[in-house]
Amino acid sequence: MKLVMVLVAGLTACTADAPPEDTRCHCTPRPSTLDVLPQLRRHIDMVARQAKGRDVKLVDDELRLQAAQACAPCGSWVGERASVDEMFPLARVRDAVRSTCLGLVLRDGSTVYGDARPAACRR
Repeated sequence: MKLVMVLVAGLTACTADAPPEDTRCHCTPRPSTLDVLPQLRRHIDMVARQAKGRDVKLVDDELRLQAAQACAPCGSWVGERASVDEMFPLARVRDAVRSTCLGLVLRDGSTVYGDARPAACRR
């Protein structure tokens, strides 16, 4: 039990000295048109009906390439293994009217972003 307490205290001390999260966005994507809503809806449908993994992966790869191009010059935000769930907030696809670099523009005009887009750049 003492060992666990020592480990917890040690980990807490390490995170307490961690630098604060950077609140500045260091990369700004150029404005571009990104129309991936049909592919996002297709991805959701394929997963829901349990389509073959390879078929879903092909759609996902296409989404990843389009997102990387739309996010240029910030393409590093879209890792080669980034999942669709990380790139786009799939729970909000139904409310979306268009897509943007790792985000969805909703009917009310607001934009929601996927977890792959750095928090400081979600404005």
